[in-house]
Amino acid sequence: MMRILIILTAVMASLAGPVRAEDAAQRLEAALKKMDSLSAEFKQTLLDEDKNVVQQSRGTLALQRPGKFAWLYIEPFEQQIVGDGNELWVYDVELEQVTVKPMDAGISNAPIMILMKQSDVTQQFDVTEVGQRKFLYWVELKPHAADLEYSSIFIGLEDDNVRAMELQDQFGQSTQIVFENMRVGVVHNPATFKFVPPAGVDVFGVGG
Repeated sequence: MMRILIILTAVMASLAGPVRAEDAAQRLEAALKKMDSLSAEFKQTLLDEDKNVVQQSRGTLALQRPGKFAWLYIEPFEQQIVGDGNELWVYDVELEQVTVKPMDAGISNAPIMILMKQSDVTQQFDVTEVGQRKFLYWVELKPHAADLEYSSIFIGLEDDNVRAMELQDQFGQSTQIVFENMRVGVVHNPATFKFVPPAGVDVFGVGG
């Protein structure tokens, strides 16, 4: 994990390079088009404005377009985030609490929003090339909307596959996500994207 963090920190600290928006957008689109159905493991690191590690977590991801995903945190705290195409369910296992909201509202500021996209990302983001850094080719996405939680989103590609993301917010914090053991073209069990609140948990919110 430390090796991954060092690589990502070095990459993002030296962000600079020629801006070839068309090439960058094309490479990103090619990578995203492969992701109609996938499974992966992920490692996530939250850094403060001084690049100090605030929290590290890991889990699994299953995705099926259009509109279905299961983003499951295993450590340090178990949490299940499931989108069934209509509703977004967030289950905090330790608190025994579930929140539910319409999908469109629920993922607008979440990292998963990029991976769920089937349309042209340039409709919502300015895409520029950062270039090759260490093992990955990086592109930067700047949102057109001013109210988005993240001011910049960086995506690391390898052989036209998404391998890493970094999301930087308005306060200087960043969330780094590294994907491992990614498989595309997976045939998922439909139950993967169906969430039923366990008996006895508190459920808050309104679905779609």
